[in-house]
Formats: sequence, C-alpha cells, structure tokens
Amino acid sequence: MNSNQKKLQQMIKDQTLTLTDEELFLSSAYQKYLSSMAKAATGRYRQGLQTLMEWDTSSGADVAYTDNYKIHINAGNHITQSFPSRMLRSESLAGLNGHETAHLLFTDFTTLGLYLGSMDNGAFYPEPPSFDDQYQTGCEEMLEAMQEKDKAACLTLSRCASHISNILEDIYIEARMCEAFPGTFKQGIELNSMRMNELMPSLQSQIDKEYSDFSIMANLLLQYCRAGTINNLNGYTGPYLDYLEDCVPYVEESLYSDDMKDRLHAANHILGILWEYIKPLIEDTREKLQNTSEDEAEQLLEGMLGSQIHGGTPLPSGKGGNLPKQADEGKEMQKANPFTALPPQERQNAMLNAKDVVAEEGNRIQLAKTSTILDGNNPGITYNHQYLGSGYEKSASDLFRILNSVATAKAEEQYQQEMTEELQKAANDIHYGNAHAGIHVTVNRMCSVPDYLIQSYQSIAPPLLRVSKRLQKTIAPLLKEESEGGKLKNLQFGKRLDTRALHHEDGTFFTRTRLPSEEQKLAVGLLIDESGSMSCADRITYARMTAIVLYDFCQSLQIPVTIYGHTTPDCEAGVALYSYAEFDSLDTSDRYRLMDMSARNGNRDGAALRYVAEHLSKRPETQKLLIIISDGQPADYGYYGTEAEADLRGIKKEYSKKGIILFAAAIGSDKENIKRIYQDGFLDITKLEKLPKNMALLVKQYLK
Repeated sequence: MNSNQKKLQQMIKDQTLTLTDEELFLSSAYQKYLSSMAKAATGRYRQGLQTLMEWDTSSGADVAYTDNYKIHINAGNHITQSFPSRMLRSESLAGLNGHETAHLLFTDFTTLGLYLGSMDNGAFYPEPPSFDDQYQTGCEEMLEAMQEKDKAACLTLSRCASHISNILEDIYIEARMCEAFPGTFKQGIELNSMRMNELMPSLQSQIDKEYSDFSIMANLLLQYCRAGTINNLNGYTGPYLDYLEDCVPYVEESLYSDDMKDRLHAANHILGILWEYIKPLIEDTREKLQNTSEDEAEQLLEGMLGSQIHGGTPLPSGKGGNLPKQADEGKEMQKANPFTALPPQERQNAMLNAKDVVAEEGNRIQLAKTSTILDGNNPGITYNHQYLGSGYEKSASDLFRILNSVATAKAEEQYQQEMTEELQKAANDIHYGNAHAGIHVTVNRMCSVPDYLIQSYQSIAPPLLRVSKRLQKTIAPLLKEESEGGKLKNLQFGKRLDTRALHHEDGTFFTRTRLPSEEQKLAVGLLIDESGSMSCADRITYARMTAIVLYDFCQSLQIPVTIYGHTTPDCEAGVALYSYAEFDSLDTSDRYRLMDMSARNGNRDGAALRYVAEHLSKRPETQKLLIIISDGQPADYGYYGTEAEADLRGIKKEYSKKGIILFAAAIGSDKENIKRIYQDGFLDITKLEKLPKNMALLVKQYLK
C-alpha cells in the first residue's frame, strides 16, 4: 500500500467517526438501500419506485408518506431521533420505509378514496352504521346531519373518519407486512410502534392538557390497536374507557379482514359510538366556516386533530388528494395468503420484543406501566429475556456497509479536493514562457462524479472496451517478457554462439540472456483540445472515444496514465485545464470523468502542452509518451497563427530533451495542420477500427 492509499484509508476512518446522521441518512447510498428494499417487496423494479430522504427536525414536520411512485421519509423526525443509537435510528427508518411500502402493497386506495369522497358529500360508504343499543339515537342524529348536507357536519365527520380509518388501516398493513417480511421491516415496524406508544401521553396527561374528547378516544384506540393495552398510569375509570370497550369489538373484527370495506364499516360504527364527542368539533367548525373559507376551516380542524392525535398522518380527503394505487404484488399476496391478525396478548408480546432490542442497544429507555382495558387490572410488563431477535442477521452489517460507503465517498471527495489544490499549485509554479506572460492557468477536476456521467459511460463503453482488449492482447506479451526476462535468440552480434543457428544464412548466430525487470518503462499522457472547433465533424467525439480506449488499455496493463482536456475561460485570456485521469488517483471514477469532455471555447495550446509535459516529466518511468489530440488551430487572444505554431514547436523541442516523446494525433482533414506544427509523425484516429493497430505500433515502439 503506497502513501496515497494509506492517506485515503486514514481519511475514510476519520470520516466514519465524524459522519453525522443527516449526512448518512441523506446519502445516495442509504436512499438506494431503502429503495432496493421497497422495490424488492413491491416488485416495482420497472416502475421506478424510490425512497427519498429528507431532514426536518421541526415539531410539525411529516414523518413519512407515499405518492405511489416515491416514498418520502423525514430522517429527522422525532420518533427516529428519540432512539439512543445510530443502529436503532437506522432500524426505525427501515420500519417507516416498511410501513409506507405496506400501504402500497395492502391498502385499497380506490376504496379508501371512495369512502372519504362519499363522506365529504354527505353519505356513508359502504353503508351507514346502525345499532341496537343506546348508540342508535346518536347514530340517527348523525345520519340526519349528513342527509341535510350540513357542511360543518360533513367536513368534520370526514376528517374524523380519516383519522379512525387510518388507525385501523395502519395496524392492518403493518401486521401484514410483519407477517410477509419478518426481517428488517418487521423489526423496524415493531420498534417504531413501541416508541410511539412510549411517547404517547398518558390518559390523565391528555385530560390535563385539554385534548378534545375525540382526540383522546382516537389516541386510546391507537394504543389499544398497537399494543393491546393503554397507558393508564393514574388509574382513570371514567367514560373514556367505557366508550373504548364498546369500540373494541368493531376494532378486533376489522383487523382480521383482508377486505378494506370491513375496516370502513368498523370506522363508521366507531364514529357513531363517538358522536357525542364529535358534535363539539362540528360546532367549532361551523364557527370557523362563518369567518373563513371551507379549505381554511378544514386546515384548522386538521391542524388541531393532527397535533393531538399521536398517530400517522391520515391520507388526503377524497375531494382533494391524489391517492396512490395498490401494487399488484400486494393484491396477489392478499389472495394467496389470507391474514390472521394478532390477538391483543400477542400484540403486547411484540411490543416486549421491541423493548428488548432497545434495552440491548442502549439500556436507557424506561418502560411504562400499562393497564389492560377489559379487566381494569394493572399487570405491568415483564422482560422476555429469551427473545432471539427477528431472524434477520444482517441489519447491522447493512448499516456499517452503507456507513463505510458514505465515509469512503466523502474521503475520496476530500482527497480529490486536496489533489486539485496540489495540481493548481504545480500549475502556478510553472514558467510558461513569454508567449503566455500574465496568463492564468486554472485546473478543474470534479471531486465527485454525477450519476448521469456514469450512466452515459456504461451505455457507450462496451464496444470501446472491446477495442481496448484487442489492443491489450497485442501489448501484454511484450510487458510479460519484459518483467519475466528470458533468452533473446537470432542476434547478429553477441558473446554467446547458438550452435543450433549456425545454418542461418543471415548471420543471426548469437543469443543473449535478459534479466527480469521490475522497472516500469512507460508512462503515458494524453492532452485533448476542447476548443469550440472540435465540435465540427465529431472531432470531440472521436477524441473522447480514443481517451476511453487508451485509459482502459493503460489501466489494464498497469501503465501510468494521465488525461487532460484544455480550452480557454469564458470571455478572457487564460487556460482552463480539465483533469480527467491522474497518475495518483485512487478512486475508480476517472473513466466516468472522461464523459464530461466537450467542445467549449478557444485553445491556448502552448500553456496547456507545457503543463501536461511538466506533469509527465516528474514521473520515474524511463520512457514518457505524450499524445496530443487537436485540430491544429491554436486560437486565443493574442495567441494564433505562425507565432503560436512556433511556440508549440519550441515546447516540443524543449521537452524532448527531458525524455518526453511528443506525438500528435490528427483527425481527418487536420493532418496537414498537425504535420506543419509538429513536423513529424502523427496518428490518424478518424477511423476507430484502425486505432488498435496504430496505437499498438506506437506504444510497442516505446516499450522495446
């Protein structure tokens, strides 16, 4: 491992220790990790389902939601950030990802949209509720208000129905998800459920904070649905528990059904049971409608309910939002595997298992005592120390792998920045000659490569890499012979006579033994003109193709190579150099940087040529080959014509004395210009199919 590699490894370690949650969870690597999980579960590889991460730590920020094509998760949400370790926070995000994926798989959004839309228009879907007990009178009053199209009643019942149906649907889809995917998804979902229950204010606390009666009941329903218990530390025995007990049969019956209509049927009956608690909200909404628009009144109502009900964000009303569609994969799973919901005791056990995970990770989260609803006892909670986990053993290694990937990317970016600074310093130290007095040289190098360049390279590279492979087959034997040594035969002069060659008529009777050589013989530099005129006749395209072939060829045969492009800055004299491949680059992205090559402005060839020649001259190899691809037309402010061509010939002569062999490559009609400037051989790269043969002859000449 050379010094640069050691430096990079240390930078990666440093980045791993200092990487923040925001940097890790918002990284493309982590988003791809969650996206791959969602795609695998839904079968949406072709539809482009993505998980997008956001960071918002404000109290009212969304936690997670889906629009069918993307899953949006706020990594800074209060639930995730309440966990004591990064591992648990990552599992929490995986759980949120699993929850939204479960909606795509198991929620019948078409039916849900019909339900909420009907409620907005004064009708119950799939059918109105009815009772044979004390709730029938209130139910009739509720139905009458809906039939009269009372705007305040319809609006309030719609939002209340959205929260109740959302609670039931959340529990159903999470239970189905945990059954279908008992690994990371299950562990994350149960972990979040446990934390949300712990963060839920106690019943007495909600009363003291003057939550609305409906909000308190919604929170009790949510606690019971999630864990089979409620947080009743103060031993409350009032009407809230009576209402909850009457709601429980509808809840339990609906959680067992794969038909969403059964949960909507249950939600309608729960609205009937809670009618007395909904009426005050209707009156409050009616007052708001007198002073504001319907949309503003709805927003105010939803804002109040959203701040008091500690569950997931309900989906938009039927009149407003665009609801997602259920994934076909989920429909098939529902048909093939009918679901059996967990009874209350097993839901309590699931919460205990999640608490065990937290205790093992942080040992700092206190358990809250709970009370069973139906018998009024307060049995507390006991640890299940025999819990062996969810069965997925790679969640930690997944996070560490992503953490290392993100740290590596940041370290490589930092390394590239430092390399660019060193290259710029080297550029500043070069004396470019009188022809370039007062000219500033700027070195440009991308610290990180955008995905579109990677994709572009992967789409066009295969045929070019085949050209490189053919070129390698020609040169590889020479390099092998050089490194391994061997006997040279059929020589005309020498100290050792080969008696078996005495019959040769041309006098090749001698042999010589060549010792193995570990010394690298050749370093290659490529300088490409990126002036605007290179756009004509696809010159820049051929140059880019040649660069791709040459880079792959040199990398495969471990020949040091550097590749630069050059042009002039916008509207001023100077030189803009573009570093695509460096001798000491340790990342694997140089090949993708080549795709950024393009025809730009003018070209001050002399300064660019001197910089790359100087860069190459510092290499330890015995042979240094510098190839120039240009249209042979230097053009910049005060730099053109015969004086510019003379400058180029002078630079070539100067560096040839330093052991640098300069070779100009011409494209098509530029041959005469190139011959006139550089006065000796050139490589015609107009026809790509001739490149392997011509390049082989050129490189072979300097490997001998």
